[in-house]
Amino acid sequence: MKSSRLFLCILLAFLIVYLALPRLPFSETGGLGAWFAYAWIAFALLVLGGNVYGWLVERDKENQQEQERNRETKAGSNRGRKKVRETY
Repeated sequence: MKSSRLFLCILLAFLIVYLALPRLPFSETGGLGAWFAYAWIAFALLVLGGNVYGWLVERDKENQQEQERNRETKAGSNRGRKKVRETY
């Protein structure tokens, strides 16, 4: 559930960056607007990077939990059975 929220945040951050790039004043040479544009892009990249990292970590956690549940169900299905020793 958390990984889907993080993925949605990533998509929204990409959308905001896509919409903001044409409007940011990169062409000003050394002006305050250019500094703002570069700082805005830096913060946007931090947001994207943090969300991507969180999404990947959460996805790995979910995979590990699923594998652990699968192991428990396999072990649980073998509990009731007696071990048969084969002799040849």
